[in-house]
Amino acid sequence: MQLTDANLASFFLGLKTTFNKTLENAQSYWKDVAMVVPSATKVESYGWLNNVPGVREWLGPRVIHQLGSERFQIVNKTWESTVAISREDIEDDRYGIYTPIVEEMARAAVAHPDELIFKLLGEGFINKCYDGETFFNAAHPVNRDNASPQKTRSNMFGSGNNAPWFLLDCSRPIRPLVFQSRRPVSFMSKTKLTDDNVFWQNEFVFGADARYNAGYGLWQLAFACTDPLTPYNYAVVRAQMMSQTTDTGRPLGIRPTHLVTVPGNENAALRLLRAQTIEATTNEWFGTATPIATQFLLGASNAKRPGAKSPTSCPVA
Repeated sequence: MQLTDANLASFFLGLKTTFNKTLENAQSYWKDVAMVVPSATKVESYGWLNNVPGVREWLGPRVIHQLGSERFQIVNKTWESTVAISREDIEDDRYGIYTPIVEEMARAAVAHPDELIFKLLGEGFINKCYDGETFFNAAHPVNRDNASPQKTRSNMFGSGNNAPWFLLDCSRPIRPLVFQSRRPVSFMSKTKLTDDNVFWQNEFVFGADARYNAGYGLWQLAFACTDPLTPYNYAVVRAQMMSQTTDTGRPLGIRPTHLVTVPGNENAALRLLRAQTIEATTNEWFGTATPIATQFLLGASNAKRPGAKSPTSCPVA
């Protein structure tokens, strides 16, 4: 290729088109389980309701539900991925090797929110959420601001000796996980022959960057189990999750929509949720949730899980 600013601009425009096309088509799961919140500043502060209010007959004055006294902050972070192309590669028409590199950059950009979101889920046994307790905890306080005796709720089960799996209710506007977007992914390049990188390093540079972060939403919409993923354990964990109530006893109306687990449990998850029969018996759990097997739980799943219950099965309340 003859190195002119016009030719270089055309070449990098083609790379940008490839990047954006791959960005649009690459597979990811984080949007299925996380609430996307646009951000306009460095730090966003979230004040969740301790109890999601229901609808009541209007008798007397309105009953006002205040946001909980606890606040949860998510600080935006800036992320980047950058690649250099030798000037000689462009001159010698070897630029075709960079198309798959650009495609892989875009795929990685799509997968990175998955990594943040599912790592948070796996580390929910040690990371705290808005109420000051770990996201998965056996004793979440639900009436901390009231004068009545404190009540607690649990969203975890199991002996702690198996790879955890998670049930999530992602059917609501508020979800168990939050993806906070400050600036979307964009592709840029330094392509002019007079750019410093060409003068000093004899190379052209292109890359992608974005600004975002992830955090916890409502713990009530997520349950964790560290017992084996079996039809029995799935049934009791699902029942326990759906029986969650407010501190006044009103059902929260939770209904699990997604089952998230490690790749080693993928066969069990697919059999449980996709097979119409199991051992010649009708599978009543067929289609009750969408399975997601993700490798981004693997490292987080090895974290210490304090407070795990000792029974080998998940008890029904």
